[in-house]
Amino acid sequence: MTAGLLREAAALIRRRAAEAAASPDERWMVDQDETGALVLAAFTPENVEPDGTVSGSVLASFAYPDHPQRHTHARALGAASHIAALDPQAATLLAAWLETTASFEDRAEELGDVAGAAPLVEPAARFARAYLRAATSG
Repeated sequence: MTAGLLREAAALIRRRAAEAAASPDERWMVDQDETGALVLAAFTPENVEPDGTVSGSVLASFAYPDHPQRHTHARALGAASHIAALDPQAATLLAAWLETTASFEDRAEELGDVAGAAPLVEPAARFARAYLRAATSG
């Protein structure tokens, strides 16, 4: 049964999301600092001006201040975009999906149709194992 694994991953995702965000409505985006360096920034709806301008606070910088010719690592934009896309709000939704899938598997087990639930449960279990860095069995 993988429901426990799904719930473990969901709990870890929720904990990490809560630790990473200053408020529940915080979102993340890729931006530039005053020197033009690539940064990951946090913002809330209050930080969005009527014209769409966003003022946020820097969470992480992808700059190499000691190497101006290598201002930002070549793959940093992809990494920063991926991190921003899976901000705490998105991570919380992912955790909810894992929890729902765990409940679905519990119900399938009660009904005696675990195999019927497998097409929905297995992708979530693969994700949970990868997220937890758990060893795969088979």
